[in-house]
Amino acid sequence: MLLYDGAAWVSGRVTTSPAGAQSWFEIIEMDVPISAGPSVTTVATIPANTVVFGVSGRVNTAITGTLTDWELGVAGATNRYGSGLGLGAGSWANGLTGQPMAYYSATSLLLSATGGDFASGHVTLAVHLYRQTPPSA
Repeated sequence: MLLYDGAAWVSGRVTTSPAGAQSWFEIIEMDVPISAGPSVTTVATIPANTVVFGVSGRVNTAITGTLTDWELGVAGATNRYGSGLGLGAGSWANGLTGQPMAYYSATSLLLSATGGDFASGHVTLAVHLYRQTPPSA
């Protein structure tokens, strides 16, 4: 979908005001290699000044280690986007935020092992979010 913002065609925008304010929804994907330990913090982050509706993901390479399952969240809310998540390739997470959650600074996601530690694996995560920009004029 393309929207004309008064000067150019832009993708992903939901609406543009006459003065150039814009709203859009976006999905940011991140590849997460699982390393040994009790948790993995993503290098890629939820961008600052966004509202997150949920985080989904898929295990691409089976997660190994002494853990029984894992949680997906952020520091201080380790299961915000799911708990009891599967270890096998093809397992998935589809965590909705109870209420849309505003993040005012860049925030890493946190994968936490339950009942043991991670050893290896690979997950792709997708952050489903909303952004807005102020009027340009």
